[in-house]
Amino acid sequence: MTASPDQAQPLTRHILPTSATMVGVCVTVMSLSKSIYGTQLGSLFSQVLSVDSMFFMVSAMLSYLSIRAWGPGVKLERHADTAFIIGLALMCIIGLLQSFELL
Repeated sequence: MTASPDQAQPLTRHILPTSATMVGVCVTVMSLSKSIYGTQLGSLFSQVLSVDSMFFMVSAMLSYLSIRAWGPGVKLERHADTAFIIGLALMCIIGLLQSFELL
């Protein structure tokens, strides 16, 4: 018995909108960090967040491709999940460093 398209890749249907939202969060925080912090600290903070936003963008693209795949997009879904977790971990580390003003 095969799964219907609505039942296929249930995780990727959550990763796609969340990753897209996180890209927006990263871009917003990048613009705020330049105005709040000095030029050197704000620039470094923005550079790290731009790398983080790329992880979320890759996650969103892989998630989308997983949904659009004709066959089971399990490999794409796994890669999307991995990129999302890396981006989330990096964002938590950035937040921790920023709150203690270590970055």
